[in-house]
This record gives sequence, C-alpha cells and structure tokens, in this order.
Amino acid sequence: MKAKLIYTPLQATVMFVYFLLAVGFYAQASEATHIAFTSERDGNPEIYIMDTKGKNLQNLTNHPARDWQSAFSPDRQWMAFVSNRSGTDRIYLMNRNNNVIRPLTNHLRSTGDFDPNWSLDGQWIAFTFREGEGPGSTYNIYKINVNSGDLQQLTDTGYNRFPKWSLDGDQILFYSARKEGNDLFLMKSNGKSPRRVRERRFGGGHPTWSPDGKQIAYRMTDLAGVGIYIMTAAGQNNRRITRENTWAYHPTWSPDGQWIAYELEVESPWGNPNRDPNIHLISPDGIETRQLTKHPARDRYPVWVPEGFLSVSPTMKTQTTLWGTLKKSGSD
Repeated sequence: MKAKLIYTPLQATVMFVYFLLAVGFYAQASEATHIAFTSERDGNPEIYIMDTKGKNLQNLTNHPARDWQSAFSPDRQWMAFVSNRSGTDRIYLMNRNNNVIRPLTNHLRSTGDFDPNWSLDGQWIAFTFREGEGPGSTYNIYKINVNSGDLQQLTDTGYNRFPKWSLDGDQILFYSARKEGNDLFLMKSNGKSPRRVRERRFGGGHPTWSPDGKQIAYRMTDLAGVGIYIMTAAGQNNRRITRENTWAYHPTWSPDGQWIAYELEVESPWGNPNRDPNIHLISPDGIETRQLTKHPARDRYPVWVPEGFLSVSPTMKTQTTLWGTLKKSGSD
C-alpha cells in the first residue's frame, strides 16, 4: 500500500506559486520574438535588441561605460546586466516601467561580478563573484536576493562560472575547473552536493537549460573547433549541432524550444586580432540555421527577450518603449 502524501498549508502554497510561475513562463514561450545581445558596434560594449529576423536593431543601454551580459526577470519587469559604470564590473538592474537603474552587487571583496541568472521565482540572481586580480584571482558562484540584498556563497573551490537555475529552483548548473575535472556540474541551490553531469576528461562551458528542463546545450572545445553540444540533463546522448571547424559560444535556448541562439566565429579566434563573432540561430537538431547579425564589430552574449517585457514592439520607426527613448542604431 502506497503512502499518501500530505502537504502542510505552507508547502501547498509554495507548490501552487511555482505552478503559476511555470504556467506564466510557458504561456510566454511562443511569444519570444526578440533577442538582446552585446555589441561593440558603437565603440564600446552596449546591450542591443533585435527581432528574430535580425532586423529593427535598437541600443538599450546607451552609456559610455561597458554594458554587457543581460538577463531578464521571470516577471518581465527587470533586466539585469553587467556594467563597469562604477569603475568595476557590477550587476545592475533596469526597471522597464520607469527607466531606473540601480546597482545590485557591490561587495568590497569582489573585483568583478558576472554571469547573472534569475531564479524562476524572481527572488534570487546567481552570478560569478571574482576575488583578486591576475593569476591569483578566484571565481566562485554566489547568489543574491534582489529584494533584501542577502548574499550567499555557493562554491569555494576551483574556477566556477556561468550558473543557471533549474526550473524547479532546487539546483544550479554551472561550469567548474576543479580537481575532479573541468566540466559541467550540478549543485543544490544552497551550494551543497556538487556533482558532475557527465564523466569525461574535459567538459564544456556556457550551459543553458532547454525550456522543459530535460536537455542542456553548452559549448565544448574539441579537435573540430569550439562547438555547441546538446545532451540530456542526465548527461546522455551527447552530440554536436554546429558545423565543424567553426567556433561557437554562449548558447541560449528559446522559450518555445525551437531555436538556440549563439555567437559564431567562422575563423579561429585564437591569436586573431580581428575577431568577428556574430549572432546566429540553429534548431536543436542542427538542420536549420539563420544568421542574425553581420557586422565587423563583435556581437556576443545573446539572450531571448520575453515579449511581455516590451511595451511597444521596437521598430526602426518606433523608438519608445517603457524604458523611454532608445538610441536608434543603423541597420546591419
């Protein structure tokens, strides 16, 4: 006879909240029609937005500082991004309703904060916390509560970057170089019980979950360059989807699961003074591809923009969103 599960009122409420968040997330899945990315086309790194045809390009940040690595909150109210406008790379939050930008991270020990990623409930951002400079610097995963500022360290060994929350909020996927190997790891959201996703000598970085949480896309270096790979969440059925002898980075899965956006260089970036990555799309089976940008500047770090984040669909004739007037950029 199977035991009957009994939930306390608090547990039932928490589960219901997660259910509503998940329903809202998937309701927006087919509506993600824009991609944000970082580009140096105006002389310094800025965050831009374009549609999935590579058109209607707009500059979102328009600041003399370096702005890069955007991430959007699940409720579509905030954009987190990295900027050195205070002199050091910190994570900032931009509100879509009133154009207010405020710093989120500012710990004295940190010499740089990177790779922001929101938890599904919108309460936490996991990120990379760098301490020190040069070869002796350390990189660890932290999380910060966006309301209280509560800061918690999750890793304390090795080189750790690119955290990604699981859909249930219980785990964080990340890249780590540690004595167990250089690979993708999973840990509980409190930093406990880290384990490798797949046993191998060298693993990959820049992981991203599929919308259903069943697959992981990531980049891995091999004899055929740097490719985008996909495997199951259990580390099975590992396969490369980008063509060989190219260099691909920072994959990000579309909310409807139909596309993976990523940055691609067709020539080796190693020792190349004229690096020229552009934003591309590829279907998870590797069959369909689409190039979105074609510009001599570096276009990097693509992320999908929730449709509800935009008050007015950006076009070359319409420059106003809930953030106010954006800087209009020339076409690709």
